Amino acid sequence: MTIISLSPLDLSLAALLVGVLALISRSMRLKLENQLVIAAVRMTVQLLIIGVVLKALFSHAHLGWVALMAGVMLLAAGWEVRGRQKRRFAGGWGFGLGTLSMFISSFSITVIALTVIIGPQPWYEPQYAIPLMCMLLANTINNISIAME
Repeated sequence: MTIISLSPLDLSLAALLVGVLALISRSMRLKLENQLVIAAVRMTVQLLIIGVVLKALFSHAHLGWVALMAGVMLLAAGWEVRGRQKRRFAGGWGFGLGTLSMFISSFSITVIALTVIIGPQPWYEPQYAIPLMCMLLANTINNISIAME
């Protein structure tokens, strides 16, 4: 597996671009500079945390860990679907229906794609399973949210 690392130059360039965006915001009197800095710091912390989690998951490829990660992603996606509903179902129905719908569609397509089309060995190889599941869940969130409206 090839490991790609970000150099200090890469990180400096990203910070410079956020700074340029803040200057543009200031020159246009949008007053978004503080929000840009907060968003950049929050994004950096989130990416560092998920990087540590994925590094550990990739180095210890086990079906249980991949399933746990997929379950956490599914629950977060279900919560997002519930949050996008203007008029929610009473009780846990909105969360339950959205999550179940995403589980059936996303997980079945992911398993089919991994076993039939991509074919890594083992089929649940996290380098393939996690990104594929994430892409399918992101797409399904929009579809289920629209359908539940």
